[in-house]
Amino acid sequence: MTKPRLETPLKFSKSSRANGFTLLELLVVVVIISILFSFLILSIRSNSPEELLKEEARRLNLLLQLALEEAVLRNTEYGLMFDANGYQFLSLNGNRWQPVDADKLLRKRALPLDMEIELSIEQTDIIIADEPENPKEDDAEDEIKIKPQIYLMSSEEITPEFSARFIFPGVETSYIVNATIDGKHSVTISDL
Repeated sequence: MTKPRLETPLKFSKSSRANGFTLLELLVVVVIISILFSFLILSIRSNSPEELLKEEARRLNLLLQLALEEAVLRNTEYGLMFDANGYQFLSLNGNRWQPVDADKLLRKRALPLDMEIELSIEQTDIIIADEPENPKEDDAEDEIKIKPQIYLMSSEEITPEFSARFIFPGVETSYIVNATIDGKHSVTISDL
């Protein structure tokens, strides 16, 4: 017995679709491209100076919180050193302060171009130098000893009290990070 063979030939009618796109398909593509273009424009848009100041002040405030928590958890002392181009966290290793380079979050931070920090320690304005404060060469090891301006203690204290004002020359708005000896710190907006 042979099985009957079913053949269904493919038939194309003359009314089948011609080459090209429909208007609906073109509209869908245009909408998708415009949405993608909008996201691209938003992602590459430059921030205003006020937004950059706010972002840097918030970053320092959050990094202070992180460093204080690390100090408590690891039972070690941290320091914060400002220079003309930014700031960096230090850790106390024995009797020597060393930059925290291994931690990606507490690494040295550079300020955006033209941004400045005005540092005030215990209500005294400090001139921030380009080089670390009081560099002293150790004759035995030929290394420069660095010393932080701010100490973040394992007892959750910040000493001395300080404020760091983030400014752009010519911009009237500034943001200030304030820290007190009891470990409290905050960001406030200020006019120059």
